[in-house]
Amino acid sequence: MIPTTNTLVKKEARLKRLVKYNSNLNKKIFGITFSLFFILAATRSIDQIKWLSYSAPAFYLFFLIVGYKELKSKELWFSLLLIAFFGFWAMITALWSPYPRETFVRSFVFIVSSWGIIMAGFYWVKNFSKNELGFLIPLNILLLIASVFSLMTQLPADYWAGYGYGLKSFWAHQNTFASLIIFTIPGIFFLPFKDKRIRLLVTIVLSFLNVYILILTHSRTSLAVLFISVFLFPMLTKRFTLLGVVIIIFACITAFYFGNKDFRSISHNYLFKTETSLLDRKKSTISETYQAAGHGGWKGLGFGVSDTTVVEKSQLNLIYHFEGVRLVREKTVSIYALIEETGWVGLTLFLLFVGYLFYLTILTYLKTKGWTSALMICVLLGMCLHAQLEGWWPGIGSVQFPLFMGVAGAAIGKFGSSV
Repeated sequence: MIPTTNTLVKKEARLKRLVKYNSNLNKKIFGITFSLFFILAATRSIDQIKWLSYSAPAFYLFFLIVGYKELKSKELWFSLLLIAFFGFWAMITALWSPYPRETFVRSFVFIVSSWGIIMAGFYWVKNFSKNELGFLIPLNILLLIASVFSLMTQLPADYWAGYGYGLKSFWAHQNTFASLIIFTIPGIFFLPFKDKRIRLLVTIVLSFLNVYILILTHSRTSLAVLFISVFLFPMLTKRFTLLGVVIIIFACITAFYFGNKDFRSISHNYLFKTETSLLDRKKSTISETYQAAGHGGWKGLGFGVSDTTVVEKSQLNLIYHFEGVRLVREKTVSIYALIEETGWVGLTLFLLFVGYLFYLTILTYLKTKGWTSALMICVLLGMCLHAQLEGWWPGIGSVQFPLFMGVAGAAIGKFGSSV
């Protein structure tokens, strides 16, 4: 029996619906997986469940497979090439590294993880174009729930700890917890509510709750990033009413500080914690990493290597530990850390990648003056500044590194086509 034209049309329509359904299903699966990845990556700093983060290689492979189809984008290709240059140079440093095997493996993981997360961030934007940083929302909500739970139950036993004390909930340190909060706050500006009034109300509530929790962490680095962002964003978007509100709030806090002794005492204790001068404890690690950078020279000591001579000679109380025979030292300033490990060559290659992200974002902002490009400038700048006091740029095992690469991929996907 020869099918009629009407029958063929119906079959073709059913086939199109099936293809569309499968496409939408694949997008939803990817969206859930991408958001879940950042939640699991954040468990690296929770000793009891850090084993969950060991699933990362499976995610990297999935992201590489999914993102492969997007390689036709020249901006994505160029970005991956730039980050690969750094990764391959880091791999070459294994030739003179005191721990060649560890250096080579870390370099390989850096390339695979960076490529995977960047490609996934790019793919996210191409499929969720109006929800650029929405993948940060689930993690942010989870952080808020954990915070409220800890405050209400006082669990775990050390939920409030650290130098000068601050809220850290289940995470290893208050600064780590605060960095997760500040890096995921941008996601709440992309809530998937159709009703504008509901979206605005929920955004305001979540914003105040995030800022409140951030203050409770006593993490001065993350608060400084927030402070810079709330001034820069309204200036870039020319929302002068919002800028006026921010200035008034800052003026009131300043007036209280100079006019009220009790408030000044509280503020002083908050800013200085147990230090005699601001950032006393970080001065020692900055000084040591600066010395180590001098030893790194143009080629570095080896990716993932910490200079042992600054520990042996130092009389300062450094924070360091050993992983097997390899020394792991707190380095604080990412730029110095990159020079120490990969030399001036490695630093230059890494900054080329970072510079390209800013090039794409700033050029788009200058063309469109859009709020999304302004927000992305604030996010990228905040992350880069944060890395200069927490030293996570070369830290592939840190909780901040995946978030940075995810945002980088989203920026390339969003603004690459605009240049």
